[in-house]
Amino acid sequence: MQEKIYPKVVLLKGNGPITVNSEMMELFTITTSHGLIGLPLKSLHAQRVYIVRDLGRFREIHKEIREKPCCFLYCCEALDEVDMGLIRSDEVLLIE
Repeated sequence: MQEKIYPKVVLLKGNGPITVNSEMMELFTITTSHGLIGLPLKSLHAQRVYIVRDLGRFREIHKEIREKPCCFLYCCEALDEVDMGLIRSDEVLLIE
């Protein structure tokens, strides 16, 4: 019997529109109201994605990078090739 593979849960924040798991959202509204949103990663479409590997830095990254539009993503697990294939973006940047 095959083990079921669940999507990894990611935290998102930032500004600008994104489509995550086939649902369009405005990150600026979510970020200013709630700080961030956590969702299973099934698909993500955004103009610019910053993958932040450190949770502490993720919390404050909006003070460091002020580009618009952008989506900051944090995952407590390493994102593998399959996960990266779920992210559609003009630009994907990794922040250690």
